[in-house]
Amino acid sequence: MALDRDGTVFTDALHDKYLSMYRLAIERRDGILKTLVITDMGLAMLLFGKNITIPGTSLGLHDIPAGVQVLTALSSFAFLMLSLAFLNSQLYQGILEQFSMKKAEQKHIDPDFLSAAETLTELYVKAFRPKMNVFGIDFFEAGRGFRTYYGGLMILLAAAFVSIFLLHLMIVGYGVWLSLQWSWVSVLFISSVTLTNLAAVAVNLSTEFSFKITQEQLELPLEQR
Repeated sequence: MALDRDGTVFTDALHDKYLSMYRLAIERRDGILKTLVITDMGLAMLLFGKNITIPGTSLGLHDIPAGVQVLTALSSFAFLMLSLAFLNSQLYQGILEQFSMKKAEQKHIDPDFLSAAETLTELYVKAFRPKMNVFGIDFFEAGRGFRTYYGGLMILLAAAFVSIFLLHLMIVGYGVWLSLQWSWVSVLFISSVTLTNLAAVAVNLSTEFSFKITQEQLELPLEQR
């Protein structure tokens, strides 16, 4: 956007195209989330539930050949796809937020309020933090009671989401434990499930690294960069 000084590339039409792609990314993410929830529920029923009879047959869930292994693999794959889809939607949202920041900086408006009108934003995070506007000054200062109550609430919410995440790993881990056998098929299965879940966790750790920003390069002609 800094290179597009005359505004001929990052236009409103391009913004609308990014917005449509963001909505597709959200739909894809939500669809994969439903798949993950269903597979985790099915795996939990196999692991911890009673032998429920499949309607219309005399077979129970525990009678399905390799049911635990199949659902463990499907759950792990869905978890990886969900992690990638979530990251993809966040990256699209990040691009759209740059459009909002460009519009808002001229009048010193909080760009979060512009982004919230276009993209799905977790506004409760913004509303509950002590400093609402992280791009500029706030016109009020939160008191100790507000900071204590909503700070504790955010910790509880974070702990709840982490517990759900750990519950998935526990269910998959138990499925792997029941599949332990001294055979190459078992080793391949366990390795694949482990690597899939590790990759799903690692891709959204949001680990920070430092970058060298060479802003002065934008002022040079292209042939001198």
